[in-house]
Amino acid sequence: MHTFFLGILLGWGAAIPIGPMNLEIVRRNLRFGTPYGLALGLGACSADLIYIVLLSMGALIILTHPIVLDIVTVLGSFVLAWFGIMALRTKTKVNNIETGADNTTALQTTYAWWRHVSEGLLMTLVNPYTILFWSSVSTQIANVAHAGTGSSYLAIIGVIIGTTSWIIVLNATLHHTRHRLSAKTMHYLNMAGGLILLGFAVLGIWRVL
Repeated sequence: MHTFFLGILLGWGAAIPIGPMNLEIVRRNLRFGTPYGLALGLGACSADLIYIVLLSMGALIILTHPIVLDIVTVLGSFVLAWFGIMALRTKTKVNNIETGADNTTALQTTYAWWRHVSEGLLMTLVNPYTILFWSSVSTQIANVAHAGTGSSYLAIIGVIIGTTSWIIVLNATLHHTRHRLSAKTMHYLNMAGGLILLGFAVLGIWRVL
């Protein structure tokens, strides 16, 4: 049973630290709404699941090679730069305020939810910080894999619970606090999020160079 709780801790370790993904979840929750923040987060959880499965199979070792990691870092930086530029080019369009109890401001969007899921998956798969995290816990994952298939399944389930629970808590918190923010404030936060994503992209390229 300890492998199950180990999986939960690993899931939290992968999901909670502040970085590009959590920043983008916050930005999209405020920009598009809570369902889209959840969609992006679930895409990220899927990527973490892929990485732990690859680790348990011993197939992630190639990504720890310096040259391969540099390539992934460059690709990840371009992906972050793209999302950052898209954020800066996007203007917040506000509908009439809903007449619900919380007077939440509704935001227009024609952005399909599955695109948020796929983009969350892509952002996490090419995130070098995610690769380094899972590589750093490879010993623990290897021990779990050697303990048997049942232990591996428990660890994977634990990771799923750990990552998804953080995504739910983060988006639920934003859902219950976003009505306190004006449309102008959310617009500024959206722009700030785009600039910070560009900053992460530049930092990634700088580290490779």
